[in-house]
Amino acid sequence: MNIYPQWLIASWQRCSLQSAPTPWQPPHQARGQTLQSMLQRKRDLVVTGEMALEDLYEYMEGRRCALLLTDESGCLLARVGHGEILAALGELGLLQGAFLSEGRLGSNAINLAGYLGTPLTLRGKEHFKEALHGWVGSAAPVFNPQGRLVAMLALYCPLEEAQPGDLALAVAAGRELANQLQMEGLMQESQRHLSELYALLEGMDDGVLAWDHQAKIRYLNRLAAERLGLDPARVLGQPLALYLRLPRRLELAIESDEPLSHVDLTLECEGRLLPVLLSLKRVPTPLGAHFIALLHPAERLEALWLRRQPPPILVADSQSMTRVLRLARQAAHGNGPVLLRGEPGSGKGALAAYLHQEGSQADGPLVTVDCQAIPATHLEQLLMGCGEEGLERPGKIEEAHGGTLLLEQIEHLTQPLQGALLHWLKSGRLQRFDSPRVLLPKCRLIATSTADLEEWVEQGGFGRQLLFALQGFELWLPPLRERIADLPRLIAQQLEQQGDPRRLSARARERLLAHPWPGNLTELHAVIEHARLRAEGESIEPEHLPSTLRHTRVETVEPPSLMTLAEQERRALLEAAALCQGRVQQMAERLGISRTTLWRRLKALDIDMSHYRDHSASPKRSAAS
Repeated sequence: MNIYPQWLIASWQRCSLQSAPTPWQPPHQARGQTLQSMLQRKRDLVVTGEMALEDLYEYMEGRRCALLLTDESGCLLARVGHGEILAALGELGLLQGAFLSEGRLGSNAINLAGYLGTPLTLRGKEHFKEALHGWVGSAAPVFNPQGRLVAMLALYCPLEEAQPGDLALAVAAGRELANQLQMEGLMQESQRHLSELYALLEGMDDGVLAWDHQAKIRYLNRLAAERLGLDPARVLGQPLALYLRLPRRLELAIESDEPLSHVDLTLECEGRLLPVLLSLKRVPTPLGAHFIALLHPAERLEALWLRRQPPPILVADSQSMTRVLRLARQAAHGNGPVLLRGEPGSGKGALAAYLHQEGSQADGPLVTVDCQAIPATHLEQLLMGCGEEGLERPGKIEEAHGGTLLLEQIEHLTQPLQGALLHWLKSGRLQRFDSPRVLLPKCRLIATSTADLEEWVEQGGFGRQLLFALQGFELWLPPLRERIADLPRLIAQQLEQQGDPRRLSARARERLLAHPWPGNLTELHAVIEHARLRAEGESIEPEHLPSTLRHTRVETVEPPSLMTLAEQERRALLEAAALCQGRVQQMAERLGISRTTLWRRLKALDIDMSHYRDHSASPKRSAAS
């Protein structure tokens, strides 16, 4: 009857085909740089395994045995045990770096435990090689959580000193090693994720400030530290209240566990008031809620402020401006480039803001670049961005992604920038300065110009193809002298924006209507501000106006042009209102219609008579009209 298990007989058969029971041949061994490289690759297993072997042998109180650790291939990585036993195994070649293969050592516990994937013991003559007949080896395989073999752990001792519990001891030690390796792996994975998280937080465009359930600061990224003027090494672990005084809105959100998103607040940091755009996130934990505050960039605060503003009110009582506004409404629904042209101060910036806020890009930023105000040497990097290592920063085109890019005075772009802009308009592709990286920013381009661009093209100062690309939708803004009918509402609008209740007297209005306005809206705003600051009574009189308007009288008439019947009616009503200073009875008599009909037409055309009345008159006189 065969008393040996089948797996052992199969091992002897494999060994007999490769070698003989005698003589003994030491195992192959990795040495030098090869061994060091292997130990470095298996560093976690070696460190954790050696600690496990030492702890186990300390428990065995100096027993004459050796504990061996190999990797999944059978390479001996660590040995711990009695000095005499380690020396005896060393004479057989069982040293660090030795490969305990079946082909060289014959049947052995370590190789078979790994081959079969199960714990086992080989005693005396069960070993194929006679040199191992005086030894007993008990080995257990070690698996990772995915079931992959990662190591073998074995206990070797002389045959006469073997104990019944050796295999159980090896199995328990193997399981403990597997648990420690799993814990080490989880810690390393957690550390890796934490490192990735910190790298992500440090690379964010937002400042990040985190505190725990005890209101102690736990994290502060670089941008938050710079924005708040705090040193992370000094404040981490300290109470938040030592450095920051939170506004009541933020305190209430924390008390009620209410998240905040892009809220405009003012923080008090060590006596300094800091306006911020802040979002608050709550992170529940077993000990209590932690909080993360995101401090968004100032540019985003400006963009949010712009999004919250209603579209600018464009005054269009004149025929010329009515036509511009009608075309602007059409342009707002598109995505292609728009070219706004007109004299300086004619309102191109306000019209650009109107196009942005009325269009599909309204939720994105409106990024403005004055091409004339920025030196040409800086304009390229400002507009296109910089890709130089260590100096990477996005350009204005990237910042406008999802919104609108407004290029004022586009005729002052350099030739290289004109080419880059044309390439972006055609292909949608953009490259930062000194970078091969291709970006795909998507935003709408609005350009303004006061120059004769066609003449610039002929002189070689502006690209013909770029002009063609910009003229997909072209709007000409009339100068103020050609839209005199808009003056009363423009003046009233400015006074209202300043919160000034005063109005123009009839004589002051007459002077303003007669002025040619070479400076257009810019001049008008300056004149009204000048008069508003000088006036002390309830109305603005001619003596409050700048000297150029007090002593000069210029008659101006809008150029004749064909008008629709509705435009003619509106024009007649506006002229009558200006002439009669808003007196409805006089207007009705001049126009030859009843007061009821006049009021109905004024309401239908949204004409406000308060802009035309002489507010310097006494209440009694005004009532008599």
